[in-house]
Amino acid sequence: MEDPPAGSGGASAEGPAAQVADMCWPTEALPLRLLEWKVKPGSLVNVDSVIALCAVVPREEAEEGVRPSEKKVKSDRAGVVKELCCQPGHIIPPGGVIARIEECSHPIVMKGLCAECGQDLTQLQGTNGNQQTPISTATVSMVHSVPELMVSSEQAEQLGREDQQRLHRNRKLVLMVDLDQTLIHTTEQHCQQMSNKGIFHFQLGRGEPMLHTRLRPHCKEFLEKTAKLYELHVFTFGSRLYAHTIAGKEKFCRAVPS
Repeated sequence: MEDPPAGSGGASAEGPAAQVADMCWPTEALPLRLLEWKVKPGSLVNVDSVIALCAVVPREEAEEGVRPSEKKVKSDRAGVVKELCCQPGHIIPPGGVIARIEECSHPIVMKGLCAECGQDLTQLQGTNGNQQTPISTATVSMVHSVPELMVSSEQAEQLGREDQQRLHRNRKLVLMVDLDQTLIHTTEQHCQQMSNKGIFHFQLGRGEPMLHTRLRPHCKEFLEKTAKLYELHVFTFGSRLYAHTIAGKEKFCRAVPS
């Protein structure tokens, strides 16, 4: 397997997601004869993806008995192949353009993996200070329950517009509802003389303390009525698991006696 060839920057179109770059054969390398393309326009490629099979053209091409060695040409960037710049059988000179690739801006990243091109961004971190870190535009966390999921500001704005349109269609506004000391009261202390009516007992994990949660009076009636008028969002200074446990309204309300 050969090292990926060095590329040079190309012209850019509008926006970071449309950055098209020329992938060039190194100027100090021997010429190549293109044998076969392994990709086509529109193909997704990652760093080190094989894009072509070539044969090295020896310095003395007329030298008899010398069998050209084959070389796998690999992509030096992740993105979409926009153009193949030569035909099978043609010679790629040193510094010649092999292909043009629309570089991926990694607009959606989940646990270090780009959802668009599949590139593992964590493996592309430079360790010697010379390798450039790929630029990811995913800087916004959109899903509270999945903090590892990041999207670009453009994606976030689009999702925000879609949420706004959905609320307009449903003719609803968003109502932020606090949990502790507003809808419910939770404590680790349990009084034996306290009635169990309307109290939900649960643990957040094995070995965790038992928690005792009680709904405020008329809480269920309030939520049922407001849910018809608003899209309810709950927040708390407690842990994420605690919020999700309380926000499981169906299970919670069934577990709490009326």
